[in-house]
Amino acid sequence: MTIDRSSNYDDEIDLRAIALTLWKARTVIFVVTIVAALAAFAVSYWGLPRTYQANAYVFIGQPVLGFTEVSEIKITPALPDLSAVAKLAVAPGLLDKVLKDAAVITALGDNKISMSEMVTVSVIGKDQISLQVTDTDPQRAALLANSWAEKVVEEVNGIYGMGKIAQLLDSQVLASQHDLAQVQTALEDALSKSQIAALDAQLQRKQADLECVLDSSSQTTRVLDDLQVLEQGLSILPAESLISFDDGLVLTLLRQHSLTSQSCLLVNQSQPQPQSQPRVSVINTSELSVQFDNTTFAVATVSKALESVTQLRSGLQSQLTNLQSDQSRLEQDIPQLQKDLENEQSKMGQISLKRDQSKELNTSLLNSQLLVSKMLQENGKVANLSVEALPPENAASRKTLMNTALAGMLGLMLSAFGVLAVNWMKNE
Repeated sequence: MTIDRSSNYDDEIDLRAIALTLWKARTVIFVVTIVAALAAFAVSYWGLPRTYQANAYVFIGQPVLGFTEVSEIKITPALPDLSAVAKLAVAPGLLDKVLKDAAVITALGDNKISMSEMVTVSVIGKDQISLQVTDTDPQRAALLANSWAEKVVEEVNGIYGMGKIAQLLDSQVLASQHDLAQVQTALEDALSKSQIAALDAQLQRKQADLECVLDSSSQTTRVLDDLQVLEQGLSILPAESLISFDDGLVLTLLRQHSLTSQSCLLVNQSQPQPQSQPRVSVINTSELSVQFDNTTFAVATVSKALESVTQLRSGLQSQLTNLQSDQSRLEQDIPQLQKDLENEQSKMGQISLKRDQSKELNTSLLNSQLLVSKMLQENGKVANLSVEALPPENAASRKTLMNTALAGMLGLMLSAFGVLAVNWMKNE
């Protein structure tokens, strides 16, 4: 099998031919390279205008007073991200504010400039940004940089500074004062309609009545027991015989004790209702007294004494029944009164607690408001102009050598390419 290698040789690039072609045209290439370099040098050194760069630095961090706590409310401004501040600094709206500054308008006069083409922002470390303005006038460059920095500081503090916290606190204070006034009105209205005092007085009266009824029941029971003992002793004596002085004395004392046991009497209310409940009234028995001598029981017979004992026991038993009925009623009324009183006290306690909480919150917010106001007066800004821009004494480098070198390299490549292109067209 025969292989035609002539076509492969025709497609291959002959480096020696290329080098030989370039060497033959070395003079042209050298001249073009030198001309391009000299042209770039002339333009860079004499043709480009002299520019000046002014730099202003903005510090972004916690205020001088740092943060504090008032009544468990932590006050600290939020710090922005430096990259976000850098984007904000070159926003068209903010740059327009710089151009509308009175001092900038005076310095520019009738000249029209585009700030977006003159400014550069760079982040320095963790808490500073550099604002650079490039202009042909050093004084104007410094003025633009400082004005730009002031606008950036004002904008950042308006969004993240203590002033924002002060506005938020002002609205919260107004809302808390409104809530406190409403809760205070509700508490006063509840106090005016409260039944706590009346229920408490009624409960104390019921408890006193129950205590008196229990005491009277106990005394009545003791008198009935003593009457039973006396009746047993009299029943064995002749009916028409005179009672002894001792028995007469006992009967008289028991009659007096029965009066004492009636110290709690049921008195109906002045305006009875269908289910009106009688109340217990206390009778003063401290002034009851009995005087007797040896002739007091001279005509008293045993039968009459027994009749007196029977009548006295009947009255005491009826009295004991009434007292037991009163005891049962009072024991039912007192728990209900206690429950009603606890419910009223719970409702009033909830309203009072809500008022106290609203008052405490309002006081805390007022203290925070005063503190924030003090911090604003001293220094409550998260952004500050740390270094002002000064008019630069020296112009910015025009990079003459670099431009010359780049132009020379470009001329070299273009001339070489041109020589090869001309040689190729001749061969074709």
